[in-house]
Amino acid sequence: MKSRDLRSACLAGFAYGAVLYGGILSLIHVVYSRLGSVRDALLALATFALLYGLWAAATFAAGFLLARFRLRRGLFFGILLFNLMFWVPYWLYGMTYDQVLLFPRPSGPGGMLAYAAGLGLLVALAAAAVSWLLFRLFELLARRGWLARAAAGLFVGAVLVHAAAPLYASPGQAKTAAATPQIRVEETGLKVVVVGLDGADWQVLQPMIDRSELPNFASMKKRGASGEIRPMPHTNSPVLWASIYTGAPPSRHGVHDFYRVHVAGMGSDGFFPVHQVYAKEMAGLLEKVGLARRSTVSRYSIGPPPIWEIADRLGMSIGVVDGYFFSFPALRPEHPESFFLAYGLDEFNAQMGKGGGGSRDAALFAQPVRLFRQVRPLLSRGDFYWQSAALLDLLKQGPQPKLVNLYTHQPDVYYHWYWKWLQPDHYLGVTPEAVAENGGKVRQLHQDFDRFLGDLRARLEPNTVLVVVSDHGHSPTILHSDSYSQHWHGPPGIVLMEGGPVKPGAALSGSHVLDVFPTLAYLLGMPVPEDAPGKVLLHALDPEFVRRHPVRTIPSYDVLGLSPGLPGVKQGSGLDRQELEKLKSLGYL
Repeated sequence: MKSRDLRSACLAGFAYGAVLYGGILSLIHVVYSRLGSVRDALLALATFALLYGLWAAATFAAGFLLARFRLRRGLFFGILLFNLMFWVPYWLYGMTYDQVLLFPRPSGPGGMLAYAAGLGLLVALAAAAVSWLLFRLFELLARRGWLARAAAGLFVGAVLVHAAAPLYASPGQAKTAAATPQIRVEETGLKVVVVGLDGADWQVLQPMIDRSELPNFASMKKRGASGEIRPMPHTNSPVLWASIYTGAPPSRHGVHDFYRVHVAGMGSDGFFPVHQVYAKEMAGLLEKVGLARRSTVSRYSIGPPPIWEIADRLGMSIGVVDGYFFSFPALRPEHPESFFLAYGLDEFNAQMGKGGGGSRDAALFAQPVRLFRQVRPLLSRGDFYWQSAALLDLLKQGPQPKLVNLYTHQPDVYYHWYWKWLQPDHYLGVTPEAVAENGGKVRQLHQDFDRFLGDLRARLEPNTVLVVVSDHGHSPTILHSDSYSQHWHGPPGIVLMEGGPVKPGAALSGSHVLDVFPTLAYLLGMPVPEDAPGKVLLHALDPEFVRRHPVRTIPSYDVLGLSPGLPGVKQGSGLDRQELEKLKSLGYL
């Protein structure tokens, strides 16, 4: 009798998880990732239904045991346990000191833990109330003999909705052009250099500026414009940098995370895992048993072309030293003075040193290819250190390109790893010895950034606008064991501009990451696309320059099409495994 009741509890749990959670979450992923085929949408449904069904079946079995083998009480416990396991971590995910609602910011770890416990208790009480209502609803349906039919009807409805979803979710075929349309570039007399510091935050920079530890950042603030820059909340770095480099929101550029999950049998690249719903952990389980694979995003993941690709197609010289995932595979520039070093170059070099990869693949990472041999001695250094050294060397060897871009992930990495010792009063169990060992690492990194900026500024031509920007900021957290800072709720990043028509001391108030692309395009003399929702930061510029160079527009740059220069290279650069391990070390997986 008990074994039969246990089977009934497990079957009830499977139906609960598969239909109510698996069906809804699968549909979210289908629309979110714009899966374009019925087969892929139904495979996503089957995957989520199976995973959440098995999870709920195990939870309902645990509830049955807690109820001492009483089926009715066990079913209620199963619903309650599953809802608690899902919703409490959901609401606590990303919680930081800066995102405390309705209360003053906690003064220390005790206050933060008390707040988290209070929030968790409120969510638990709400989950308990909903669980009781669902349980009574299921009882009512069961007494009338409708429960099995209701579950079957919901599942059939989920299948039909998933079959229809691609008609709404699919973006359709991207428009391409056989030749570059006539787009007039106005000569502004300016060159532009962009330095992207992933995750850089004024909370770190400003105190160091005040202590005279960052003279070049301080000089840029005085001689140029600066301020906070707002990201889209509930996003992460690849989503935001795709918006910075293309000017498009996520709904247009199509990047929603670091990687896609491809389930066996899918014809597309798969779906992006949505945060806070355990899809990341479940994807890892599927990958271990060979039912799925994860592939990081690349240039082929975004629809609109990035700023350097547009500039190249319009005849400008470009110099790119890493443009995050979207600089792989390397663009083959048309201008003879251009250079391009793609994301992952250092890891490709490390693979070659271990016998993996081949020199013929160097063209995917360096253009012209000879640059790989030239910068190879630098690649054993950390990300920022090889990137900055390579850029300075390349600028020394030839004319400064019209557009230069450098990106480094180093600030974000250090904030996640070392914020605990940067602000030790926010954390439990911080020893003086650990503070002495790790407390200066973030400050030292920023001093290295500052020295690089000094060297860079000294080499730039007088007519150059230097832009330093981050995609988001950071806030301390004690709720995530793998990282000591979080940015899920979108703390503001930094933006500084100096040179050319930039007004000294201007405040870049109200800036958004979507404003970067239109501003860069305007400074380069390119028309601003009308489908880019951001604005040109005209209030930071000299009014006379703006009068002489009014903003011109073009409907879209999508007409340029997809032209990374190395056709046939798809997602999965051979670096996926290393990138996924890196993401694990930062607490993203």
